[in-house]
Amino acid sequence: MHRCPKCHSDRLVKNGSAIGKPKKLCKTCGYQFTRTTPRGKPLTTKVNALLWYLSGMSMNRIAFLSRVSVQSVLTWIRAFAKDHYEKPKPTGTIIILELDEMWHYLKKKQQKLWLWKALDPESGKLLDWECGGRDKTTLKKMVDRLAQFNVQVYCTDIRRYLRNWRLP
Repeated sequence: MHRCPKCHSDRLVKNGSAIGKPKKLCKTCGYQFTRTTPRGKPLTTKVNALLWYLSGMSMNRIAFLSRVSVQSVLTWIRAFAKDHYEKPKPTGTIIILELDEMWHYLKKKQQKLWLWKALDPESGKLLDWECGGRDKTTLKKMVDRLAQFNVQVYCTDIRRYLRNWRLP
């Protein structure tokens, strides 16, 4: 038996249909509704999407397999990162910092989303990240936050850089 989502009464009557779905009317509070199931995807789908992303699968493929939009996958990943990832505290000992970038496209290849990552080459830890365009303002936001780490050298490919230059 269905119940009213507002007052939880079971005194419901049929009240027409909207877009092929039957509408219900609560006789107790007068609330009219159509959906009785919760919106959104279950948590297991979101966790699977996150695990696929962390294993290297593209957001487009994840969206296809999950039967959702790419924007939904991006929203799930951002929400998980915001809730669970703690950025390390600055120690002032990092001399060289590797900046790396990766991109995904949302629906079209012309709509690229760039993810800038700051990695500590000694420990391999992710220190900071920034989502945005591949432009000066996005990089400046991240570099300003990284100033507290007392970074002396920024580079993109640490292995090639260390072959050509040695620390004193």
